[in-house]
Amino acid sequence: MSLKSIELQIAIPRTHDAGKLQEQFNQRGQLIHDQLADTIKKEDDIKKTQVPENNDSEKIKLKQENSNQNQQQQKKQKKEEEQNEQSEHPYKGKSIDFFG
Repeated sequence: MSLKSIELQIAIPRTHDAGKLQEQFNQRGQLIHDQLADTIKKEDDIKKTQVPENNDSEKIKLKQENSNQNQQQQKKQKKEEEQNEQSEHPYKGKSIDFFG
């Protein structure tokens, strides 16, 4: 198959363009991989510098412990009040008369 000079004038620049397109297509995968690697690296750097958030379960546990402590304190206060009320009876005296 022989090519005429007019056909060569058209074919040679097109093969050059096709080669550029093929090279860009081959580098596209590497470019995407590099971009993903950069984003992952940035996310890792951010995670390393930030303080992790507390779990909600830990917050709930602390609230329950605080509420339990408050309930226990309230129970103690009620017992103390009841003991104070019992010791101060309105018509029973504080002293006993043994000579009577």
